[in-house]
Amino acid sequence: QTAQATRYDVLVRVNQAYFGTLRAQGLVKVAQQTVAARQLLVDQVTALFNNKLRSELDVSFVDVNLSQAKLLLLQTQDQVQGAFAELTRTLGSQESAAYELVDEPLPPSPPSNSEDLVGQALGSRPELASLQMSRDAAYRFERAEKDLSYPTANLVGVGGYIPYINQITLPRVIPSEYEGVAVNIQIPILNGGLFKARRQEAHFRALEADQRLRDEAQAIARDVRTAFASAIVAYQLLDVTAQLLRQATLALDLAQGRYNLGLSSIVELTQAQLNVTGAEIENLSAKYDYQSEEATLQY
Repeated sequence: QTAQATRYDVLVRVNQAYFGTLRAQGLVKVAQQTVAARQLLVDQVTALFNNKLRSELDVSFVDVNLSQAKLLLLQTQDQVQGAFAELTRTLGSQESAAYELVDEPLPPSPPSNSEDLVGQALGSRPELASLQMSRDAAYRFERAEKDLSYPTANLVGVGGYIPYINQITLPRVIPSEYEGVAVNIQIPILNGGLFKARRQEAHFRALEADQRLRDEAQAIARDVRTAFASAIVAYQLLDVTAQLLRQATLALDLAQGRYNLGLSSIVELTQAQLNVTGAEIENLSAKYDYQSEEATLQY
């Protein structure tokens, strides 16, 4: 049971590292798209400035936004390296490697009730079964220590044949065949209270094993409920972040149109770009966060 629990620990860590690496790779793509979009805006505003249609302040704003996008790209690339290092460690490899990961389909929505999951966990978690076996063994050992205070009986038997006996001179003194049986009974009375002390020690160790089992069951129930709540929130964030991205994209289109018509400043446009980048990051993170939370809930 302990080996099975260790196997599940390895699997959940690999799953979390896998989705973490996919998230890091997705952030790099978002950062690359952001750099490309802001570079295009820099080129447009610079061309307008050269034609005396925009001020130098506009160029400065878009340059700052482009630098922020390049900084984001460097940060996300560093996160990819760290994610691959963590994935390699969870796979048990000591050599660095860059794997080509494939997106997993989104799992279905979590169940509506966590108590069924708690009951399933209490019935199937291997570490809980291991503690149950340890508890049962402790109580059996306690009973064995208690039985030491009872009398013990030993049965001894012996038999044999002596072929070289003078049957004429010593027929009655030493027979050629012999046998014997004896029963030895030991009654523990005075042993310094050793058996009683051992029985009490075994009793307290059994109580300790019982409390460890109870504590582990409570921890498992708590972990399942916590994972269930996190999975529910992560699932709800999928729709919220998708709506946020749609609204941010629409706001960027409107801001771009207003800026092209000269109805708004560059500040409004750059803020709209920042909102789109943040929404894309949140939407991407929500996808892989839900997959990671679902893997934790299944664990």
